[in-house]
Amino acid sequence: MLLPFKSLLVFETVTRNRSFTKAASELFVTQSAISHQIKILEEFFDVKLLDRTGSHVALTEEGEILYKDLSEAMFLLRRGVGSLKAKTSLSPIGISVWPHFAMKWLSPRLSKTSFGFESRFYHTTESADFTNADIHISIEWLHKNKAPKNARLLIPGNLTPACHPSLLESLNEPIDPIVLERFVLLHEADTTSWYEWLRLAGITELKPISNQYYSDTNVRQQAAIEKQGFALVCPELVTDDVAAGRLILPFNYFIDSYSYYLITPEDRMANPKVRLFVHWITEQL
Repeated sequence: MLLPFKSLLVFETVTRNRSFTKAASELFVTQSAISHQIKILEEFFDVKLLDRTGSHVALTEEGEILYKDLSEAMFLLRRGVGSLKAKTSLSPIGISVWPHFAMKWLSPRLSKTSFGFESRFYHTTESADFTNADIHISIEWLHKNKAPKNARLLIPGNLTPACHPSLLESLNEPIDPIVLERFVLLHEADTTSWYEWLRLAGITELKPISNQYYSDTNVRQQAAIEKQGFALVCPELVTDDVAAGRLILPFNYFIDSYSYYLITPEDRMANPKVRLFVHWITEQL
């Protein structure tokens, strides 16, 4: 008897999403079609594979056994299809890139370059999913301990505080980092990076006027430019702002835990357009 491959695909999609609705959306079919394929699969094995209560989907013991190997097989299948498509496709190369890097470093250089082929940029703060054949290259902001082995360092983070020069006009140089207690500190999601920097500067306790949080790096840096407080910045990405007098870097302390990395799976490098882009960005450094 032939394996019901269509039903296996539906089962893997439902289980991975933990939802009939999401599976139907991903596979562009109706929920009734999803239910029908699950029924076919359960009749094939003569066991119940899923427990469904309302919108909640859970695996039975037999379902767990099937899904364990099936999920690995589907991952390998998607990767294989993605590798072949990425190598042979005539479609644009896909570049996943952190928005701040795209705005401050990549975009100004791209405006002076012509590759002779189309590119599609995905601006995100999520790590790239290379099972997606449309993604060839990723530029990510990663902690040095979590960067994959094939990651190439592009720009060291070297984070240091920045503010509008007018905030420090009344202070004599050199400026002691303890002065930060007079200002607002601009954070990302939490205070981790700031307190790492403060420890490096020899400050174990500091109570700023307030802490403000901006999930978008571009917005957080703009807040610093607009005199709202101090933000940690990557020096190489603010050279234009410093030269124009919009920002100043008053302290000689830098933390290097995070940096920008370029990631390209080996199979994507078989595409000559990918090799050209990687070579270009390496030259720019």
